[in-house]
Amino acid sequence: MTPCCTPNSRSICQPRGPNRTRSLVQAREAGMKPESIAHALEAQGAWRPRLRITAVRVHQLAARLREPFGWSLNWTQTRTATLVEVVTDAGLTGWGEGYCDAGLLRQRADRLLGRSPFELEAIYEEMRAPGGPQQRPGPCATPGLDIALWDLVGKALEMPVSALLGRQYRTHVMPYVTALYRKQRPDFCEALVEEARCWANLGYRALKMKTGYSPELDLQAVAAVREAIGPEIALAIDSNCAYDAGTALRIGVRLEQFNLIWWEEPLVADDLAGYRHLRQALRIPLAAGETGSLDWLVLHYVQPSLIDILQPDLGNIGLTGARLLTQLCHLNHIRLIPHNWGTALNTAATLQWVSTSPPLTPALNPPEPMLEFDQTEHPFRDALVAQRIAPDTPGGALAVPNGPGLGVSVIPEAVAEFRTGLLTIPA
Repeated sequence: MTPCCTPNSRSICQPRGPNRTRSLVQAREAGMKPESIAHALEAQGAWRPRLRITAVRVHQLAARLREPFGWSLNWTQTRTATLVEVVTDAGLTGWGEGYCDAGLLRQRADRLLGRSPFELEAIYEEMRAPGGPQQRPGPCATPGLDIALWDLVGKALEMPVSALLGRQYRTHVMPYVTALYRKQRPDFCEALVEEARCWANLGYRALKMKTGYSPELDLQAVAAVREAIGPEIALAIDSNCAYDAGTALRIGVRLEQFNLIWWEEPLVADDLAGYRHLRQALRIPLAAGETGSLDWLVLHYVQPSLIDILQPDLGNIGLTGARLLTQLCHLNHIRLIPHNWGTALNTAATLQWVSTSPPLTPALNPPEPMLEFDQTEHPFRDALVAQRIAPDTPGGALAVPNGPGLGVSVIPEAVAEFRTGLLTIPA
C-alpha cells in the first residue's frame, strides 16, 4: 500500500482506485475548475494533491540592445521582463511572466504562504489592489503570480494549462510578425521596405508595422510596405496612442485603401468617445487593450463593444482573468487577439490561452485568433526556456506546447544571467 503523502514529501500524490488519467479527463470535460478537480478527485480517493506554497521569488530581468528601435512614443534601448517563481514543499515550481506589485505581495504574504496552489482563483481575488472610498477592490495586482500558479497546477496534475482553462479548439496558432519599427537610418521608408520583403520571403503571411510618427510619414510608410509585400500578405498597423480622434479620422480615411486587417491603438486608451466615433466612421477594424486590467477592459471595451479586436496582455490580467475575458469577448462578438511582447515564457502561456478561444462564428472557416510573434531584437527572449517556440515550417503555424503546465521548462541559470533584481518572500 502506498503511504499517504506528507507536506514535506517529494511525492505530491497518492494514486488510488480508478485510473487517474481517466478521472482527470472526466473532470476536465465536466468543466470543473482546478480546485474543484482537486477536491473531487481527492474525495474519490483517486488523487491527492498535497502541495503548499513555501516561497515566491520575483525576478527582474534586463538587457541592452545592440541597436535601438523607435515607435511613436519613444525609443527602446533595453528589453526588460518580470518573472515570478512559486516554490512548493513538494519540489514543484511554477513560473509566470507579468506584473507583480512587490509591496502588495509583501503585505499579503500571509494570504499566500502555506496555501495550496489549487486555490489560485481565491488567491487572484485576494491579491486585488485596494479600492477607493466606497468602491470595490481594484484589479489583481499580481497577474504574474497567477500565471505561475496555473503553471504549477498543470504540473501537479500532469496536464497542459490549456486543458485546465477549458476546451482546446486548436493545437496550432497562426502567428503575425511584429517588426518594422523605426531605426536610426537616413531613409526610413526604404529600411521598412527591405525588412518587410525579408519577412515575406521567409513565408510569413501577416505582418504588423509601427506608425504614429506623423500623418504624412505614416501614409508614405504604409504605402511603401503594402506595395513591397503585395495584396496577399495581411498587414496591420500600430500607432501606440499617437493621435487625437480628429487627426486619426483624417488619416484613417486615407489608410482604408491599403486593406489593413486592423489599426491598433490610434488613440489613447481612455478616449472612449474617440474610439466610438472612429469605429462608426472607418472601414478599418480597430484594436486596443494591451495596457488594461481585466476590470477596465470589461467595463470600457467589452461591455459597450467599443472596438473590433481586443488585445489584452496576459501580464496585466493573468490566466484567471484571461479565462473570464475569453467568454465575455465571445458573448459580445469581439475578436480576441492578445498582445504578446515578452519572453518565450509569455509566448507559451499565451499559446495555451489562445488555443482555448472558441470560434467567433459558426462558419466553416470562422476568423481564427492569431498570436503576436515579436521578432524585434531581444537578448534573452528565447534563452530563458529549454524549448524553442518557432513555426513548424517557415512562416507556418506555432504549435501549442503540450507538456505539463505552460509546456516549457525555465532555465534558472539563464534567469540569473539577466537578473537585475530579486525579491524573495519570505525574505
